[in-house]
Amino acid sequence: MGFNENSISKKTIAEQIAEQLLFRIFSGQYEQGQRLIESEIAKELQVSHAPVREALYLLQKDGVVEKIQHKGVSVKIISDQELKDYLETLYYLLDLALKNCETKWTADFQKELLLRFETMEQRKSVKNIYEYVVAFAHLLELFFDITGNIAMLRFFKETIFVTNVAAQTKWKMNLVESYHMSIHTFIKCIEISDFENARNAIKDVILWHHFN
Repeated sequence: MGFNENSISKKTIAEQIAEQLLFRIFSGQYEQGQRLIESEIAKELQVSHAPVREALYLLQKDGVVEKIQHKGVSVKIISDQELKDYLETLYYLLDLALKNCETKWTADFQKELLLRFETMEQRKSVKNIYEYVVAFAHLLELFFDITGNIAMLRFFKETIFVTNVAAQTKWKMNLVESYHMSIHTFIKCIEISDFENARNAIKDVILWHHFN
């Protein structure tokens, strides 16, 4: 498997590798705590060590992997308590973003939101859990983009990466179906500009502490 430096996506080789590794983590091919060996990845993907090293650094910045002295790079292990803390932080960030968006909401934003939700439904219909979770993160990102607050957007991206990776071992299709119904309620509230109930609905979506 080679990587094209002139990819139509305009992503660097390192970014393409990081995306591939992230997919493997989401899909369960790599488990939490599993060591990621640079030389093995480079050999498998038919690339030099440099872009693999950069890809691992990108994932480390996002909190997906961690580098431990004398042990190398491993998929980060997130404890249940740490995951709970991250989810609560994510909810508070999103709640603040929704409050900020209420006065800025337009028909164009509404259209974009529905397009992103449609993408989620397409991913769910083909039972692609990885792409479904990525699409949901993309949907939520819209609200942070609208706020125009760069710091909030950065914190959101960092938090959503960690929570998504930690949750990948818990995602099953029956859970996705239940989860999707709650998201649909959230979308319906936004459609009628009922931001107060939308904020309540998203709380049920984000704070999924019932995962066992």
